[in-house]
Amino acid sequence: MGLALGCGIVLSMMMALWVNRWEQLSRRTQFQQQSNNLTTALQRNLNRYTDVLLSIQDLYRVADNQVTEAMFGRFVQRALMVYPGIQALEWAPRIDHGDRPQYEQHLTQLGRGTATITERYANGQLGPATDRPDYIPVTYVEPWEGNEVALGYDLASDPIRRAALDQARDTGHLAATGRIRLVQETAAEQYSFLVFLPIFAEGNSAQGSPRSPDPLLGYVLGVFRVADVVEEALQDFSYTVDFRLYDLTGPPDQQFLGQYATTSQQVSIPANPAPLRSVSRSSLCPTVAACRQTLTFAQREWAIEFDPTSGGIATFPWGATSTLVLGLLLTGSLLLVLSRSQAEVERTREISDLKLRFFSMASHEMRTPLSIILVSAQSLAANHQTWSEGQRAKTIERIQTITKRMTQLLSDILTLSRAEANHLDLAPEIVDVTHLSKQLVDELQPELHPGQTITVEAQLTSPQAYVDPKLVRSILLNLLSNAIKYSPAHSPICLHLSQTAKTLTFRVQDQGIGIPAIAQARICETFYRGDNVGDIPGTGLGLAVVKTCVERHQGNLSIHSQEHQGTTVTVCLPWVD
Repeated sequence: MGLALGCGIVLSMMMALWVNRWEQLSRRTQFQQQSNNLTTALQRNLNRYTDVLLSIQDLYRVADNQVTEAMFGRFVQRALMVYPGIQALEWAPRIDHGDRPQYEQHLTQLGRGTATITERYANGQLGPATDRPDYIPVTYVEPWEGNEVALGYDLASDPIRRAALDQARDTGHLAATGRIRLVQETAAEQYSFLVFLPIFAEGNSAQGSPRSPDPLLGYVLGVFRVADVVEEALQDFSYTVDFRLYDLTGPPDQQFLGQYATTSQQVSIPANPAPLRSVSRSSLCPTVAACRQTLTFAQREWAIEFDPTSGGIATFPWGATSTLVLGLLLTGSLLLVLSRSQAEVERTREISDLKLRFFSMASHEMRTPLSIILVSAQSLAANHQTWSEGQRAKTIERIQTITKRMTQLLSDILTLSRAEANHLDLAPEIVDVTHLSKQLVDELQPELHPGQTITVEAQLTSPQAYVDPKLVRSILLNLLSNAIKYSPAHSPICLHLSQTAKTLTFRVQDQGIGIPAIAQARICETFYRGDNVGDIPGTGLGLAVVKTCVERHQGNLSIHSQEHQGTTVTVCLPWVD
């Protein structure tokens, strides 16, 4: 059993460790797969937005840079419907300072409430732009609703926008700004960005080489909110891990763009945003790099840092725990089976020992009485004519006494055998216990030692009780026989009968050799006898039979004894009138 327990625990732990490792790899794979899918979705959306701007550039080429506001509106209408993440698509021409009055007159003719080129002042208010060599004012805006204040705004008046404009002009490629606040933005906590694509004069519109500012006509641009871009990319995407978005190209204090929470499925800007590389490591992200994905578009690089502690992917080792518990349960079941098997082996050994002791006892206890009976019967037959009447009566009495003793021995063995096989039935009936007790005392008179006496003391309001007479007879017969056997000559033996409202009590008291204290715990075991019995004959069955009969009555048995000072055995049976 020790070997089975050790092997079971070791195997269970090994399997649990293996399952735990498999779970970790599975969770890490799931986490990386979600991270890759989300990054791919965002990258795909950003690429679509840049394709829209490139298509507008193609429009200007086809129209020989003669694109009217109506043409621009009709051309971008479908893109705005397909891509709700686009806040606005705009055209912003380059205007020299000397052409400003003519341009502002054109704005007035549009009749949209704007008559001058504007910029945002330090107090956050919009007003007429200060004089500078050139301007990049927003001229075409689609959709118009919600973006009215952008008309006439000089994109070159803001340093962040100006840096992206110059980058697009110098490279001839798409260029995105860092995080900005839109002039038309109504939500205070919302970051946005612009993507510019330069439009050059005829003969200088091919991309791929640095540009001079001279042939620049203006810019087509897309206006985007970070929240709209992310939420559009994830609207049909099942994702369970929070993440934060950073602009790696911007300065450290302006890199944070927003954080996405799967519970609300929205991008928000907390009061104290977490800095870059602040992700908590876990089994899903053993390194910071494992929790990060990058996006590249419009000459900028964004980083997505995923939060493995957000609870979307379970990190508790349920499989490993279940495997360990199941392994321990199987080990426990195996131990239980082995324990029962071992118990059966022990029981079989005990039964074998009991059988051996029984046959040995039976051989010893029955051989001598049978020999006495045989010799007495032969003597009686041979000397029947010559013996006196007294000699014949004494021989017959000896045969009868020994026969009764053998009968009682066989009865005790039968009682124990039936009890062990659960076949000892209880057959109660109304019995006069006083009469039964006195009858047994009379039957035992021939076994008394010289000078021994048995007295019956009854303190009963009613001598009749509802008990099994055979079992009660076995109880009293064995108790009185033991008292006679282990008591010296000229000693009294008392059988006391009493009752209460619920119990009938038999108490047998003698002044015999007593039971040693060390033997009292086992004295009711089958074939067990105390070490002080000497050569007094006995089988070790008497008290075992008494205990069996008392338990069958659902009663109680108690023994009080001291060596050399006698023994008192008390039997309490349920009382029924």
